[in-house]
Amino acid sequence: MDTDVVVAQVIFEDVYKSFPARKGDRTANPTSVDPSLSSTTSTQPKSKDDTKSDTVTILRHINFSVEDGEFMVLVGPSGCGKSTLLRLIAGLEDLTGGSIRIGDRKINHLPPKARDIAMVFQSYALYPHMSVYNNLAFGLRRTQSQRDPKRHSISASLRRKLESGLVSATRILPKPFRYRSKREKLIEQTVHQVAEILQIETLLDRLPKQLSGGQKQRVALGRAMARDPQVFLMDEPLSNLDAKLRTQTRAQIVKLQRQLGTTTVYVTHDQTEAMTMGDRIAVMNAGQIQQIASPLELYNQPINRFVAQFIGSPPMNFISVQVRSSRSLQHPQFTLTLPEVWEMVLQNYQGQTLTLGIRPEHLDLASPNSSNIPTQVELVEALGHETYLSLQLTQNSQMAHAPAPLIARINPYQQVSLGEQLWFSVQLDKIHLFDQQTEAAIRPSHLPAPTH
Repeated sequence: MDTDVVVAQVIFEDVYKSFPARKGDRTANPTSVDPSLSSTTSTQPKSKDDTKSDTVTILRHINFSVEDGEFMVLVGPSGCGKSTLLRLIAGLEDLTGGSIRIGDRKINHLPPKARDIAMVFQSYALYPHMSVYNNLAFGLRRTQSQRDPKRHSISASLRRKLESGLVSATRILPKPFRYRSKREKLIEQTVHQVAEILQIETLLDRLPKQLSGGQKQRVALGRAMARDPQVFLMDEPLSNLDAKLRTQTRAQIVKLQRQLGTTTVYVTHDQTEAMTMGDRIAVMNAGQIQQIASPLELYNQPINRFVAQFIGSPPMNFISVQVRSSRSLQHPQFTLTLPEVWEMVLQNYQGQTLTLGIRPEHLDLASPNSSNIPTQVELVEALGHETYLSLQLTQNSQMAHAPAPLIARINPYQQVSLGEQLWFSVQLDKIHLFDQQTEAAIRPSHLPAPTH
Protein backbone atom coordinates (compact mmCIF):
# COMPACT_ATOMS: atom_id res chain seq x y z
CA MET A 1 0.00 0.00 0.00
CA ASP A 2 1.32 3.42 -0.92
CA THR A 3 2.48 5.23 2.24
CA ASP A 4 2.53 8.66 0.55
CA VAL A 5 -1.22 9.13 0.88
CA VAL A 6 -2.53 12.36 -0.58
CA VAL A 7 -5.06 13.75 1.84
CA ALA A 8 -7.32 16.65 1.07
CA GLN A 9 -9.59 19.25 2.54
CA VAL A 10 -13.34 18.79 1.92
CA ILE A 11 -15.15 22.13 1.50
CA PHE A 12 -18.92 22.67 1.51
CA GLU A 13 -20.06 25.96 -0.01
CA ASP A 14 -23.72 26.86 0.57
CA VAL A 15 -24.90 23.29 -0.11
CA TYR A 16 -28.61 22.71 -0.65
CA LYS A 17 -30.49 19.49 -1.25
CA SER A 18 -34.20 19.09 -1.91
CA PHE A 19 -36.40 16.24 -3.10
CA PRO A 20 -39.81 16.21 -4.78
CA ALA A 21 -42.45 16.29 -2.07
CA ARG A 22 -44.77 13.40 -1.47
CA LYS A 23 -48.25 13.71 -0.05
CA GLY A 24 -48.05 14.69 3.61
CA ASP A 25 -44.39 15.84 3.45
CA ARG A 26 -43.42 19.17 4.94
CA THR A 27 -40.11 20.83 5.70
CA ALA A 28 -39.21 20.91 9.39
CA ASN A 29 -38.55 24.23 11.05
CA PRO A 30 -34.86 24.24 11.98
CA THR A 31 -33.65 24.94 15.49
CA SER A 32 -31.92 28.26 16.05
CA VAL A 33 -28.34 28.04 14.78
CA ASP A 34 -25.23 30.12 14.98
CA PRO A 35 -25.40 32.78 12.24
CA SER A 36 -21.73 32.29 11.41
CA LEU A 37 -22.55 28.82 10.08
CA SER A 38 -25.14 30.11 7.62
CA SER A 39 -24.43 32.11 4.48
CA THR A 40 -25.74 35.66 4.61
CA THR A 41 -24.81 36.31 1.00
CA SER A 42 -26.17 33.11 -0.47
CA THR A 43 -26.70 32.97 -4.19
CA GLN A 44 -29.28 30.24 -3.67
CA PRO A 45 -32.95 31.22 -3.97
CA LYS A 46 -33.86 30.29 -0.41
CA SER A 47 -37.40 31.52 -0.74
CA LYS A 48 -37.84 29.35 -3.79
CA ASP A 49 -36.76 26.24 -1.89
CA ASP A 50 -38.81 27.11 1.14
CA THR A 51 -42.03 28.12 -0.56
CA LYS A 52 -42.36 25.66 -3.43
CA SER A 53 -45.08 23.21 -2.50
CA ASP A 54 -43.66 20.44 -4.71
CA THR A 55 -40.25 20.13 -3.02
CA VAL A 56 -38.97 19.27 0.45
CA THR A 57 -35.66 20.81 1.48
CA ILE A 58 -33.42 18.26 3.22
CA LEU A 59 -30.23 20.35 3.54
CA ARG A 60 -29.78 24.11 3.52
CA HIS A 61 -26.94 26.60 4.07
CA ILE A 62 -24.28 23.94 4.64
CA ASN A 63 -21.00 25.88 4.91
CA PHE A 64 -17.96 24.31 6.55
CA SER A 65 -14.73 22.50 5.76
CA VAL A 66 -13.08 19.27 6.86
CA GLU A 67 -9.33 19.84 7.20
CA ASP A 68 -6.60 17.65 5.71
CA GLY A 69 -6.28 14.47 7.74
CA GLU A 70 -9.10 15.42 10.10
CA PHE A 71 -11.61 12.94 11.56
CA MET A 72 -14.91 14.83 11.27
CA VAL A 73 -18.07 13.29 12.72
CA LEU A 74 -21.55 14.26 11.52
CA VAL A 75 -24.03 13.53 14.29
CA GLY A 76 -27.73 14.15 14.70
CA PRO A 77 -31.10 12.45 15.05
CA SER A 78 -32.62 10.29 12.31
CA GLY A 79 -33.80 12.40 9.37
CA CYS A 80 -31.51 15.37 10.05
CA GLY A 81 -29.73 15.01 6.68
CA LYS A 82 -26.34 13.65 7.77
CA SER A 83 -26.40 10.55 5.52
CA THR A 84 -27.68 12.66 2.63
CA LEU A 85 -24.68 14.97 3.07
CA LEU A 86 -22.35 11.96 2.98
CA ARG A 87 -24.02 10.67 -0.19
CA LEU A 88 -23.56 14.08 -1.81
CA ILE A 89 -19.79 13.83 -1.18
CA ALA A 90 -19.76 10.32 -2.64
CA GLY A 91 -21.72 11.34 -5.74
CA LEU A 92 -24.66 9.05 -4.94
CA GLU A 93 -26.99 12.08 -4.83
CA ASP A 94 -27.02 15.23 -6.96
CA LEU A 95 -26.70 18.69 -5.41
CA THR A 96 -29.65 21.05 -5.66
CA GLY A 97 -27.40 24.07 -5.08
CA GLY A 98 -23.96 25.07 -3.87
CA SER A 99 -20.70 23.20 -4.39
CA ILE A 100 -18.42 20.62 -2.80
CA ARG A 101 -14.66 20.59 -3.25
CA ILE A 102 -12.06 17.96 -2.44
CA GLY A 103 -8.70 19.67 -2.39
CA ASP A 104 -8.58 21.99 -5.38
CA ARG A 105 -11.19 20.01 -7.37
CA LYS A 106 -14.85 20.91 -7.61
CA ILE A 107 -16.60 17.54 -7.62
CA ASN A 108 -20.26 18.52 -8.17
CA HIS A 109 -20.52 16.85 -11.56
CA LEU A 110 -17.85 14.17 -11.25
CA PRO A 111 -19.06 10.54 -11.21
CA PRO A 112 -18.39 8.63 -7.96
CA LYS A 113 -15.48 6.68 -9.46
CA ALA A 114 -13.64 9.91 -10.32
CA ARG A 115 -13.88 11.50 -6.85
CA ASP A 116 -11.08 9.46 -5.24
CA ILE A 117 -13.14 8.56 -2.19
CA ALA A 118 -13.82 5.24 -0.48
CA MET A 119 -17.03 4.55 1.41
CA VAL A 120 -17.79 2.12 4.25
CA PHE A 121 -21.49 1.29 4.52
CA GLN A 122 -23.65 0.31 7.48
CA SER A 123 -24.52 -2.97 5.72
CA TYR A 124 -20.86 -3.80 4.87
CA ALA A 125 -21.77 -4.24 1.15
CA LEU A 126 -19.35 -7.15 0.63
CA TYR A 127 -19.60 -9.26 -2.52
CA PRO A 128 -21.04 -12.55 -1.19
CA HIS A 129 -19.57 -14.76 -3.96
CA MET A 130 -16.03 -13.40 -3.54
CA SER A 131 -13.45 -14.39 -0.94
CA VAL A 132 -12.14 -11.84 1.53
CA TYR A 133 -9.01 -11.52 -0.62
CA ASN A 134 -11.01 -10.73 -3.76
CA ASN A 135 -13.25 -8.32 -1.88
CA LEU A 136 -10.15 -6.40 -0.82
CA ALA A 137 -8.62 -6.60 -4.28
CA PHE A 138 -11.73 -5.69 -6.28
CA GLY A 139 -11.43 -1.92 -5.96
CA LEU A 140 -7.67 -2.05 -6.55
CA ARG A 141 -8.10 -3.91 -9.83
CA ARG A 142 -10.54 -1.33 -11.12
CA THR A 143 -8.62 1.67 -9.79
CA GLN A 144 -5.24 0.62 -11.10
CA SER A 145 -6.73 -0.08 -14.51
CA GLN A 146 -8.37 3.37 -14.62
CA ARG A 147 -5.15 5.11 -13.53
CA ASP A 148 -3.12 3.54 -16.35
CA PRO A 149 -2.61 6.43 -18.86
CA LYS A 150 -2.15 3.94 -21.72
CA ARG A 151 -5.24 1.89 -20.95
CA HIS A 152 -7.01 2.95 -24.21
CA SER A 153 -4.10 2.04 -26.52
CA ILE A 154 -4.36 -1.04 -28.77
CA SER A 155 -1.23 -2.62 -27.28
CA ALA A 156 -2.46 -2.15 -23.72
CA SER A 157 -5.82 -3.64 -24.66
CA LEU A 158 -4.16 -6.68 -26.23
CA ARG A 159 -1.88 -7.08 -23.21
CA ARG A 160 -4.81 -7.03 -20.80
CA LYS A 161 -6.69 -9.61 -22.87
CA LEU A 162 -3.63 -11.87 -23.01
CA GLU A 163 -3.03 -11.56 -19.28
CA SER A 164 -6.68 -12.22 -18.58
CA GLY A 165 -6.56 -15.35 -20.75
CA LEU A 166 -3.46 -16.62 -18.99
CA VAL A 167 -4.99 -15.99 -15.58
CA SER A 168 -8.16 -17.88 -16.57
CA ALA A 169 -6.24 -20.75 -18.15
CA THR A 170 -3.96 -21.29 -15.15
CA ARG A 171 -6.55 -20.74 -12.40
CA ILE A 172 -7.11 -24.50 -11.99
CA LEU A 173 -3.41 -25.10 -11.39
CA PRO A 174 -1.78 -25.12 -7.93
CA LYS A 175 -0.87 -21.62 -6.72
CA PRO A 176 2.86 -21.82 -7.57
CA PHE A 177 2.00 -22.50 -11.24
CA ARG A 178 -0.69 -19.85 -11.73
CA TYR A 179 0.11 -16.84 -13.91
CA ARG A 180 0.19 -13.50 -12.11
CA SER A 181 0.78 -10.21 -13.90
CA LYS A 182 2.96 -7.46 -12.45
CA ARG A 183 -0.20 -5.51 -11.60
CA GLU A 184 -1.69 -8.51 -9.78
CA LYS A 185 1.51 -8.94 -7.76
CA LEU A 186 1.26 -5.30 -6.62
CA ILE A 187 -2.38 -5.84 -5.69
CA GLU A 188 -1.48 -8.94 -3.70
CA GLN A 189 1.20 -7.02 -1.83
CA THR A 190 -1.28 -4.26 -0.93
CA VAL A 191 -3.97 -6.74 0.14
CA HIS A 192 -1.58 -8.51 2.50
CA GLN A 193 -0.40 -5.21 3.98
CA VAL A 194 -3.99 -4.16 4.70
CA ALA A 195 -4.88 -7.61 6.07
CA GLU A 196 -1.91 -7.45 8.41
CA ILE A 197 -2.93 -4.02 9.74
CA LEU A 198 -6.50 -5.22 10.35
CA GLN A 199 -5.42 -8.65 11.63
CA ILE A 200 -7.48 -10.57 9.08
CA GLU A 201 -4.63 -12.49 7.34
CA THR A 202 -6.20 -15.83 8.32
CA LEU A 203 -9.55 -14.85 6.78
CA LEU A 204 -8.42 -14.11 3.22
CA ASP A 205 -9.75 -17.40 1.77
CA ARG A 206 -13.15 -17.21 3.48
CA LEU A 207 -16.45 -16.07 2.01
CA PRO A 208 -18.41 -13.26 3.75
CA LYS A 209 -21.03 -15.75 5.01
CA GLN A 210 -18.26 -17.45 7.02
CA LEU A 211 -17.39 -14.25 8.91
CA SER A 212 -18.71 -12.70 12.11
CA GLY A 213 -20.12 -9.18 12.14
CA GLY A 214 -16.88 -7.69 13.43
CA GLN A 215 -14.83 -9.54 10.82
CA LYS A 216 -17.13 -8.34 8.03
CA GLN A 217 -16.72 -4.77 9.24
CA ARG A 218 -12.92 -5.08 9.21
CA VAL A 219 -13.05 -6.42 5.66
CA ALA A 220 -15.22 -3.47 4.61
CA LEU A 221 -12.72 -1.10 6.25
CA GLY A 222 -9.86 -2.90 4.53
CA ARG A 223 -11.47 -2.57 1.12
CA ALA A 224 -11.67 1.20 1.65
CA MET A 225 -8.11 1.42 3.02
CA ALA A 226 -6.59 -0.57 0.17
CA ARG A 227 -7.51 2.10 -2.36
CA ASP A 228 -5.54 4.87 -0.62
CA PRO A 229 -8.30 7.44 -1.31
CA GLN A 230 -8.16 11.14 -0.58
CA VAL A 231 -11.23 10.84 1.66
CA PHE A 232 -12.83 8.05 3.70
CA LEU A 233 -16.63 8.21 4.06
CA MET A 234 -18.22 6.06 6.79
CA ASP A 235 -21.98 5.75 7.12
CA GLU A 236 -22.86 4.37 10.58
CA PRO A 237 -20.45 1.43 10.14
CA LEU A 238 -20.81 0.16 13.72
CA SER A 239 -24.58 0.16 14.12
CA ASN A 240 -24.94 -3.57 13.34
CA LEU A 241 -22.41 -4.67 15.97
CA ASP A 242 -23.08 -5.60 19.59
CA ALA A 243 -22.02 -3.20 22.33
CA LYS A 244 -18.69 -4.85 23.21
CA LEU A 245 -17.62 -5.30 19.60
CA ARG A 246 -18.73 -1.75 18.80
CA THR A 247 -16.39 -0.38 21.48
CA GLN A 248 -13.47 -2.48 20.19
CA THR A 249 -14.03 -1.59 16.54
CA ARG A 250 -14.48 2.09 17.40
CA ALA A 251 -11.00 2.16 18.90
CA GLN A 252 -9.60 0.32 15.86
CA ILE A 253 -11.07 2.83 13.42
CA VAL A 254 -9.62 5.79 15.33
CA LYS A 255 -6.20 4.12 15.53
CA LEU A 256 -6.21 3.28 11.81
CA GLN A 257 -7.30 6.77 10.80
CA ARG A 258 -4.48 8.33 12.82
CA GLN A 259 -2.02 5.83 11.36
CA LEU A 260 -3.09 6.55 7.77
CA GLY A 261 -3.75 10.28 8.19
CA THR A 262 -6.58 10.18 5.66
CA THR A 263 -9.35 12.79 5.79
CA THR A 264 -12.42 11.02 7.20
CA VAL A 265 -16.10 11.99 7.36
CA TYR A 266 -17.99 9.70 9.73
CA VAL A 267 -21.79 9.67 10.13
CA THR A 268 -23.50 8.43 13.29
CA HIS A 269 -26.59 9.08 15.41
CA ASP A 270 -24.73 7.85 18.49
CA GLN A 271 -23.32 10.81 20.41
CA THR A 272 -20.99 8.51 22.39
CA GLU A 273 -19.33 7.46 19.12
CA ALA A 274 -19.10 11.09 18.09
CA MET A 275 -17.52 12.21 21.38
CA THR A 276 -14.92 9.43 21.47
CA MET A 277 -13.91 9.38 17.80
CA GLY A 278 -14.03 12.84 16.25
CA ASP A 279 -11.37 15.54 16.14
CA ARG A 280 -14.36 17.82 15.61
CA ILE A 281 -18.08 17.15 15.58
CA ALA A 282 -20.75 18.76 13.38
CA VAL A 283 -24.12 18.55 15.13
CA MET A 284 -27.01 18.56 12.66
CA ASN A 285 -30.74 19.04 13.05
CA ALA A 286 -33.52 19.62 10.51
CA GLY A 287 -31.08 19.88 7.61
CA GLN A 288 -28.81 22.52 9.16
CA ILE A 289 -25.53 22.59 11.01
CA GLN A 290 -26.18 23.60 14.62
CA GLN A 291 -22.60 23.76 15.88
CA ILE A 292 -19.13 22.54 14.87
CA ALA A 293 -16.53 22.17 17.61
CA SER A 294 -14.28 19.76 19.46
CA PRO A 295 -16.07 17.16 21.63
CA LEU A 296 -15.34 18.91 24.93
CA GLU A 297 -16.31 22.33 23.61
CA LEU A 298 -19.67 20.96 22.46
CA TYR A 299 -20.19 19.42 25.88
CA ASN A 300 -19.14 22.44 27.91
CA GLN A 301 -20.30 25.28 25.63
CA PRO A 302 -23.33 24.15 23.61
CA ILE A 303 -24.59 26.91 21.36
CA ASN A 304 -28.29 26.14 21.84
CA ARG A 305 -30.67 23.88 23.73
CA PHE A 306 -30.71 21.24 21.00
CA VAL A 307 -26.93 20.73 21.13
CA ALA A 308 -27.00 20.76 24.95
CA GLN A 309 -29.67 18.06 25.00
CA PHE A 310 -28.21 15.92 22.22
CA ILE A 311 -24.59 15.87 23.43
CA GLY A 312 -24.20 14.08 26.73
CA SER A 313 -25.52 10.81 28.13
CA PRO A 314 -27.71 10.95 30.12
CA PRO A 315 -28.92 14.21 28.62
CA MET A 316 -28.92 17.61 30.29
CA ASN A 317 -31.77 18.47 32.68
CA PHE A 318 -33.92 21.52 31.86
CA ILE A 319 -35.94 23.59 34.34
CA SER A 320 -37.85 26.83 33.72
CA VAL A 321 -36.74 29.65 36.06
CA GLN A 322 -37.47 33.34 36.35
CA VAL A 323 -34.78 36.03 36.49
CA ARG A 324 -35.53 38.04 39.66
CA SER A 325 -32.38 40.16 39.59
CA SER A 326 -29.12 40.24 37.71
CA ARG A 327 -27.85 37.34 39.81
CA SER A 328 -30.97 35.60 41.11
CA LEU A 329 -32.95 32.79 39.45
CA GLN A 330 -36.23 31.80 41.06
CA HIS A 331 -38.29 28.62 40.83
CA PRO A 332 -41.35 27.84 43.00
CA GLN A 333 -39.21 25.27 44.87
CA PHE A 334 -35.78 26.92 45.06
CA THR A 335 -33.78 30.09 44.43
CA LEU A 336 -30.26 30.23 42.97
CA THR A 337 -27.83 33.09 43.51
CA LEU A 338 -25.38 33.09 40.62
CA PRO A 339 -21.71 34.12 40.56
CA GLU A 340 -20.86 37.72 39.62
CA VAL A 341 -19.87 36.75 36.07
CA TRP A 342 -23.60 36.43 35.23
CA GLU A 343 -24.53 39.90 36.50
CA MET A 344 -23.94 41.88 33.30
CA VAL A 345 -25.57 39.47 30.87
CA LEU A 346 -28.69 38.84 33.01
CA GLN A 347 -29.47 42.55 33.37
CA ASN A 348 -31.20 42.30 29.99
CA TYR A 349 -33.42 39.40 31.14
CA GLN A 350 -34.84 40.66 34.44
CA GLY A 351 -38.43 39.46 34.91
CA GLN A 352 -38.15 37.00 32.01
CA THR A 353 -38.40 33.22 32.12
CA LEU A 354 -35.30 31.32 30.99
CA THR A 355 -34.43 27.64 30.72
CA LEU A 356 -31.86 26.43 33.26
CA GLY A 357 -29.70 23.54 32.06
CA ILE A 358 -27.91 21.24 34.52
CA ARG A 359 -25.98 18.10 33.61
CA PRO A 360 -26.60 15.04 35.87
CA GLU A 361 -23.03 15.10 37.25
CA HIS A 362 -23.45 18.73 38.34
CA LEU A 363 -26.14 17.93 40.93
CA ASP A 364 -24.84 17.05 44.40
CA LEU A 365 -26.69 15.48 47.33
CA ALA A 366 -27.31 18.18 49.97
CA SER A 367 -29.37 19.08 53.02
CA PRO A 368 -32.77 20.83 52.85
CA ASN A 369 -32.25 24.48 51.94
CA SER A 370 -34.05 27.18 49.94
CA SER A 371 -31.20 27.13 47.41
CA ASN A 372 -31.37 23.36 46.91
CA ILE A 373 -33.76 21.33 44.74
CA PRO A 374 -36.27 19.06 46.56
CA THR A 375 -36.94 15.78 44.73
CA GLN A 376 -38.42 12.31 45.10
CA VAL A 377 -36.62 9.23 43.75
CA GLU A 378 -38.59 7.45 41.01
CA LEU A 379 -35.93 5.10 39.60
CA VAL A 380 -32.45 3.91 40.61
CA GLU A 381 -30.02 2.70 37.95
CA ALA A 382 -26.97 1.19 39.63
CA LEU A 383 -24.26 0.58 37.02
CA GLY A 384 -21.49 -0.45 39.41
CA HIS A 385 -19.04 2.39 38.74
CA GLU A 386 -21.79 5.00 39.07
CA THR A 387 -25.49 5.32 39.91
CA TYR A 388 -28.12 7.36 38.09
CA LEU A 389 -31.30 8.53 39.76
CA SER A 390 -34.50 9.48 37.99
CA LEU A 391 -36.09 12.21 40.12
CA GLN A 392 -39.38 14.07 40.26
CA LEU A 393 -39.34 17.66 41.51
CA THR A 394 -41.51 17.98 44.61
CA GLN A 395 -44.64 19.88 43.57
CA ASN A 396 -46.36 22.75 45.32
CA SER A 397 -49.40 24.93 44.64
CA GLN A 398 -47.37 27.54 42.72
CA MET A 399 -46.42 25.05 40.01
CA ALA A 400 -48.85 25.17 37.07
CA HIS A 401 -48.01 21.68 35.78
CA ALA A 402 -45.90 18.66 36.65
CA PRO A 403 -42.22 19.31 35.85
CA ALA A 404 -40.17 17.02 33.68
CA PRO A 405 -38.16 14.32 35.53
CA LEU A 406 -34.56 15.10 36.43
CA ILE A 407 -31.54 12.78 36.26
CA ALA A 408 -28.69 12.93 38.77
CA ARG A 409 -25.43 10.99 38.97
CA ILE A 410 -24.33 10.02 42.45
CA ASN A 411 -21.58 8.01 44.13
CA PRO A 412 -22.21 4.27 43.57
CA TYR A 413 -21.72 3.58 47.30
CA GLN A 414 -24.56 5.93 48.27
CA GLN A 415 -27.61 3.87 49.29
CA VAL A 416 -30.87 5.29 47.91
CA SER A 417 -34.42 3.90 48.04
CA LEU A 418 -37.37 4.38 45.70
CA GLY A 419 -39.69 7.10 46.93
CA GLU A 420 -37.00 8.65 49.14
CA GLN A 421 -36.98 12.45 49.48
CA LEU A 422 -33.62 13.94 48.47
CA TRP A 423 -32.29 17.48 48.13
CA PHE A 424 -29.71 18.46 45.53
CA SER A 425 -27.43 21.48 45.31
CA VAL A 426 -26.39 22.86 41.92
CA GLN A 427 -22.76 23.43 40.91
CA LEU A 428 -23.32 27.07 39.96
CA ASP A 429 -20.12 27.37 37.90
CA LYS A 430 -21.41 24.58 35.61
CA ILE A 431 -24.95 25.76 34.83
CA HIS A 432 -26.30 26.69 31.38
CA LEU A 433 -29.03 29.20 30.54
CA PHE A 434 -31.09 29.31 27.35
CA ASP A 435 -33.50 31.87 25.88
CA GLN A 436 -36.95 30.26 25.79
CA GLN A 437 -37.91 31.93 22.51
CA THR A 438 -34.80 31.28 20.41
CA GLU A 439 -33.35 28.40 22.47
CA ALA A 440 -29.93 30.07 22.04
CA ALA A 441 -27.43 29.76 24.86
CA ILE A 442 -26.87 32.75 27.15
CA ARG A 443 -23.25 32.97 28.28
CA PRO A 444 -21.62 34.81 31.17
CA SER A 445 -19.22 37.53 30.12
CA HIS A 446 -16.04 35.63 31.07
CA LEU A 447 -16.69 32.75 28.67
CA PRO A 448 -15.33 33.01 25.09
CA ALA A 449 -17.64 32.48 22.14
CA PRO A 450 -17.57 28.94 20.71
CA THR A 451 -15.21 28.25 17.83
CA HIS A 452 -16.32 26.64 14.60
